[in-house]
Amino acid sequence: MIAAVRIAFVIGAACLLAGCYVSKQPLVALETADYPIADGTHLQAFAPQGKDWRPQEGRTIHRKDGYYTYITDGEDKQSPPFLLKRVAPNSNLYIAQMSDRSNPKQVSEYYYDLIQFDGKTAVQHQATCPTRPDWVTRGLADKIESTASPRCLFSDFGKMATALQEAAKVEAPEAKFVVGK
Repeated sequence: MIAAVRIAFVIGAACLLAGCYVSKQPLVALETADYPIADGTHLQAFAPQGKDWRPQEGRTIHRKDGYYTYITDGEDKQSPPFLLKRVAPNSNLYIAQMSDRSNPKQVSEYYYDLIQFDGKTAVQHQATCPTRPDWVTRGLADKIESTASPRCLFSDFGKMATALQEAAKVEAPEAKFVVGK
């Protein structure tokens, strides 16, 4: 799960620059979040390179005031806070909720990614929001904003989880994290 946290932060940063899965209100609350990663867990990080994975700087996960954060090896700056929520009971899929603010009380939007985590390895699926008008028609997304990078707006956790899982089936993973020593 620690890997999932790292993935969430990387995705959050990417969401600020690209199309993503967004909500105006948090879809994961401190009271309902899941905490599968222990404070102080170190993750080895990898980025896709063709069919292989290329090593990246590792990260150490921290938990404070109910939120996860991470610090990349060799740096002092802490990531913005994030939360994890299991998609369904006994599932190895989690949704990572991030924001663009270091203070959770000042957030205006929340960003989401799908993390597949088996307890040792986390694979981050940071799917871009495709132009999927059927998601609106089917009631999964509230709205799709057509910008240079489309943004899918959601107000329901379950519906967003369904959309993220559908997108992850057709897009390559964004990152992989392995629980280290």
